[in-house]
Amino acid sequence: MSTPPPPPSDPTAVYTAGDFIRRVIESLFRAEFRGRVLCARCLVKQAKEHLDRSYAKRDVIEVIDELFVTPHPMQVVTGSCGLCTKKKVPCLGLPGLAA
Repeated sequence: MSTPPPPPSDPTAVYTAGDFIRRVIESLFRAEFRGRVLCARCLVKQAKEHLDRSYAKRDVIEVIDELFVTPHPMQVVTGSCGLCTKKKVPCLGLPGLAA
């Protein structure tokens, strides 16, 4: 008696709202805000402008709060926001990308 073949691996991936929000934030730092850092308030505003209306603001805020705790590949720095120019606030950016 032969053993049955292993079940096919599922090639589809399940993405969460957080995955999409994170991708939008990363793309902002690779294009429009390349070489700059943004505070949480500005990140929420920019993410909401680049996402469709199905994403709740509370979900965006939650993901951005998580990014400040586990930012990889982004980096948290304290400094001046590249959009609102608030001084000495925690900001998020993508290191290694010059403007």
